[in-house]
Amino acid sequence: MRNYCFWLVAVAVAISSCATTGTRAGRRAERAVRHSEVFNRAFTGFVLMDPESGRLLADYQGGKYFTPASNTKILTLAACLENLPDTLPALKVINTENRVYIRGTGNPALLHPDFAAWQSWKDSLLGLAGVSKSLAYYPRSFTEPRFGPGWSWDDYGEYYMTERTEMPVYGNCVSITSDGVSYARIIPDLFGTKYGFRDKKDGKGAARLEHENFWLLEPGVQENDTRVPFTGPMTQLLLGAALGRSIGYVDNPELPLERIYPATTLPSVPLDTVLRRMMFQSANFVAEQLLYMCADARFGVLEQDTVIQWMLDSVLQLPVRPRWVDGSGLSRYNLNTPASLAGTLRYMWNKYPHERLLSLFPAGGMRGTIEEWYTPKDGNGPFVFAKTGGMRGVHCLSGYVRTKGGKMLIFSFMHNNFAGSNREWKSEMDRILRQISR
Repeated sequence: MRNYCFWLVAVAVAISSCATTGTRAGRRAERAVRHSEVFNRAFTGFVLMDPESGRLLADYQGGKYFTPASNTKILTLAACLENLPDTLPALKVINTENRVYIRGTGNPALLHPDFAAWQSWKDSLLGLAGVSKSLAYYPRSFTEPRFGPGWSWDDYGEYYMTERTEMPVYGNCVSITSDGVSYARIIPDLFGTKYGFRDKKDGKGAARLEHENFWLLEPGVQENDTRVPFTGPMTQLLLGAALGRSIGYVDNPELPLERIYPATTLPSVPLDTVLRRMMFQSANFVAEQLLYMCADARFGVLEQDTVIQWMLDSVLQLPVRPRWVDGSGLSRYNLNTPASLAGTLRYMWNKYPHERLLSLFPAGGMRGTIEEWYTPKDGNGPFVFAKTGGMRGVHCLSGYVRTKGGKMLIFSFMHNNFAGSNREWKSEMDRILRQISR
């Protein structure tokens, strides 16, 4: 009995010691944020949370709204883990007596050069058709605009603002190689793609005219596989070229094929492979299309709002409801709080295997958008696993920080309305996160 009581007391003391240590670390971190000369030049929010209890160890303006930029992808990650299978469906097919109908799933990996190893669906599709059946592209209802709400319209030609579609191919981008003088190669060939050189250098690089697939190249500037978005309905033509088959088009959304013939899916990329692309490179196009796939998996429609509302109402139930309007965070209409981002991170921490979850986040000094920051100095591997979010005047960092004792804590930094470089903000966060880790 004495031994039993001794161990009860010892465990209680240990728990109390850990809680006290966490509280002290939180108080120190909160003071550091509150009195930071760097952070006080802008608008900053910060929370530090114990993922087990949900207790906020530090809270500085954690309930206030900020523009999250690509920290929005943390919400998209939660939606993907909640709704998508381990292997993403490449496309849907309806196999009839004389024809194979092809339908989109929103999958961003179709013919995408970054996912070249996972294109076996092409052989499967050709195998279904054989030599006797024709192929037809049968588009699904897709009423979403090509750009998300609140996106900066004049970035239409930038690789980070690719148009959204129900069946993207090649990442909805072309790859341009040019010698800057007289030669250019554009892949894929958009069946008459045209280009020309500007009269003089203007610092814009390769750019597309807004409403047509005509590219202006900068004289004297070499391009090497530069990614630039294309525009317009190119799926049917590009898919046919990739398959080496003529593909028909069915312009009848009311055709009741799926009531007569069962639709099946052809597999493509492992989910986690695509999620790492989204999180490590902060790939906006991938995030947007994955959110469509979530809506399709849950509700059978390609509409982002449906799955966004369901996640907020039925799954996450956060302390302060975010304004969540797209998958990528490109929109300045998005608003979120440090406390709600921490709540999303805690939800995932308590639901999914920790090793898998951490493998999906950039790691300080090791990979992704924080490869050159938050570098470990003790040789024990990364201590910060977090997603960045940035646009002009915005820099956010939210994720997990490992303490010296091995305990994982959740943190969220959100900085808005500063001018100039974000380097000082990164350096200050580095200092505070190291203090927490110790």
